[in-house]
Amino acid sequence: MGPDDDERSSQPLVPRPEGGERSMSYFVAAGFAVGTTFVYIFFLSLIGSIRSEGRPDLVTSFGCQLVATLLALFLILQLHAPDRSIRDYLAVRPTHLGFFPLAALLGMAVQVPANALYDLLVRRWPTAQPREESLHELLAGGVPKRILFFVILVLAGPLIEEVFFRGALFRPLRRRHDALGTVLVTSVLFAMAHLEWQLILPIGLVGLSLGLLRSASGSLLPSFVMHGLFNGITLASVYTRSPAEIADAQPIPLLVTIGGSAVTIVLLGLVYLLGKRSEVARLARGKDAA
Repeated sequence: MGPDDDERSSQPLVPRPEGGERSMSYFVAAGFAVGTTFVYIFFLSLIGSIRSEGRPDLVTSFGCQLVATLLALFLILQLHAPDRSIRDYLAVRPTHLGFFPLAALLGMAVQVPANALYDLLVRRWPTAQPREESLHELLAGGVPKRILFFVILVLAGPLIEEVFFRGALFRPLRRRHDALGTVLVTSVLFAMAHLEWQLILPIGLVGLSLGLLRSASGSLLPSFVMHGLFNGITLASVYTRSPAEIADAQPIPLLVTIGGSAVTIVLLGLVYLLGKRSEVARLARGKDAA
């Protein structure tokens, strides 16, 4: 074996990207999102076949989502930024403090148009599984189980989804494409990952707000706050009403929908202005291209 063979054997299987980081196309991002969803469904099906049960419980579903997402994160980091700081790559960095109250307000305001749109779609095209059945697991069990659901739905779940969509996919996409295209694509992929087609438009609206917040602030943290609060309000609305009240819930009035939509638009405008005027946010955004 000659010296040239020694050199080749020491080279990595995946060539290091120039500058230590590789950008990502829309097609590749879609591939990662679809692949992650496929792995998630595969693990769900595998566990379901072993346990011989019907619909998987929330804890099992989250466990499968966690494993699938971590595998995807590992591949993205190895292929696109093997030498970068994970924290910096995922945009876990400080930004202007004003984004956090705006994120909290957005998490509340966007509930109105998103829920109104979902109610409209579900009343026209009912879901395969009635809403009462999907809420049964959340309402069953005592305090320990509800605390566990809170951790999954309000803390761990939003964290995993933000790390993947507004972190691991957002940064390499932004290095190749403009901000608007990156926000739109990650929003669409985020919505489609929820599988139920009636959720695509409502969740896409939420994802758009999350993406604009991430883009303007240059940080993952405000979008995580918004996502967690959005889920928390939804969970609280389940726990503070009886199953009968949830089943008999009336559509959101048109004036309330218009008002909530207007407030959401105003808050997004404030997010944009703060991003433009804040030097801290500008520096945070600059790290995405560093």
